[in-house]
Amino acid sequence: MDRITSSYLQAFKQAQSFPDDSQESVLFEHFVNYCIVSKEYNAQFSLEDVHVGGGGDLGMDGIAIIVNGNLITSPEELDDFAKSNKYLDVEFIFIQSKTSNSFDAKEIDTFLGGVEFFFGSVSELPPVNDQIKYNQEIMESIYNKSPLFKNKNPLLKLYYVTTGKWENDQYITSVANRHKRNLESLKLFQEVNIHFFGSDEIQSLYQFINNKISKEIVFPKKIALPEVSGVQEAYIGILPALEYLKLITDDYNNIITGLFYDNVRGYQGENEVNKEIKDTILSGSQESFVLYNNGITIVAEEMQPVGDKISLFDYQIVNGCQTSYVLYENKNRIGETLYVPIKIICLNRDSEIKNNIIKANNRQTPVKIEELIAITAYQKKLEEYYKSFPDKHKLYYERRDKQYNGDNEVLKIKIVDIRLQIRCFASMFLEQAHNSGRYYAKLMEESNTKLFLPDHDPIGYYISAYANFRLNEFFRNKQIDGKYRPFRYHILNIFRVQTSGISIPRFSSKDFKKYCEKMEDVLFDDTRCKDSFINATGIIDNLVKGDYSRSISKTTSFAKQVKSMLA
Repeated sequence: MDRITSSYLQAFKQAQSFPDDSQESVLFEHFVNYCIVSKEYNAQFSLEDVHVGGGGDLGMDGIAIIVNGNLITSPEELDDFAKSNKYLDVEFIFIQSKTSNSFDAKEIDTFLGGVEFFFGSVSELPPVNDQIKYNQEIMESIYNKSPLFKNKNPLLKLYYVTTGKWENDQYITSVANRHKRNLESLKLFQEVNIHFFGSDEIQSLYQFINNKISKEIVFPKKIALPEVSGVQEAYIGILPALEYLKLITDDYNNIITGLFYDNVRGYQGENEVNKEIKDTILSGSQESFVLYNNGITIVAEEMQPVGDKISLFDYQIVNGCQTSYVLYENKNRIGETLYVPIKIICLNRDSEIKNNIIKANNRQTPVKIEELIAITAYQKKLEEYYKSFPDKHKLYYERRDKQYNGDNEVLKIKIVDIRLQIRCFASMFLEQAHNSGRYYAKLMEESNTKLFLPDHDPIGYYISAYANFRLNEFFRNKQIDGKYRPFRYHILNIFRVQTSGISIPRFSSKDFKKYCEKMEDVLFDDTRCKDSFINATGIIDNLVKGDYSRSISKTTSFAKQVKSMLA
């Protein structure tokens, strides 16, 4: 392994808090999974959710299934998306990584053949591990819902990564093309792409995903807006759609989904409005597009205009998600006469205007309350509360995807985004551990108590996330057996009851603060903390009777058994 890749691997190891004795080959598998999946998916994710390496892995080290821009980790989560979105836009990603500096045709053949096995193209499936089986369940559930495919079958992307240099070997290319034809013959995919990455590509990826996003565009048809309090500078004008696409795509021509986090409403698929946008693009009068479209609003942390060029740093698309996705999906049909109305606003660092801009630009159709969570004052309150702890116990609450990119002082494993926060709090305090695999917005709907209310003491949110962080530490360091990982959210609930008692005071009361401080005292003490989690696993042992499969942890009956044991 070359010196630069090795240094990146060590930085990754530290950022993710892997133990010192981690096996280099396994660490490299996680590193590559992190780089590849982060390229395709812009939010935080658990490395364990995508790692499938080990015995019975079909020659694979990572699998990621992305549906409607979200990393799916359970069939239940998929069901939630199918019901709420009414469409499925699917991308399968398979990864194999080797620390070797060469590309081995035999290993590549095994990897690509394993993908064929995964999709059932061969009648006799070899023995596979639980992670592969679980991903197959999700895959089968996806194809059972094929009528919801958005006029397209899923994309299939395959990555084989080494520490060497890809030289476009013709024999390996012929092996890959044979498997590609086999996969295409299944008629399951819109497109099959096979990528060979060496050290240069993986280094570039790691640099890209760990830096704040910045882009330069040519924007001559613009005017500066008058001075506004809280705004450094702002421009309004029309921008060629081909130039706009540079802002929303990465170096690999993927749409950067994290740019739309503040847009409130995710892409809605081919609904009536989006179909009209598409029809205008495909019509013979693309010059009319600028007259029909409501426009796009961009808010940037920093802006550097020089003549007709503008460089944007750490920016978000706060309005125009639907337009952006339709433009991206039809990018090959866009001509030079298609312009989009656009506003670019650079705010003062602590300006409160951004929330007002987001709300004002998202009033065209009704927006659910939970969709506005990320911009509420309570989210800022949580972020500040997390920062108030000393370094040893500090976590970082991420209100916005990739908020801490470029900050080398922040360990990735200490970042808590809104998805994880809801799962931890609902599991520990709302008896929803069995539903932890659900889509987080659905989990909110099914919770008996609303989350993030203004009078809630933030200690409960921090404690649930910190307990999850400590538990993951013990899993990583192998101080608690990984077989309990599928039950981790139940363990949070059991820990709460065993430490502070079964009855939970009102989340806004002083008693709730004292209730949580009991858990805080234990979590801050390494020995007591580990002993408490091990005691919690005893409850799991008594109930599962040797079967530690994920399916058991998700049942209502198991949740009721846990509650009965704790009563």
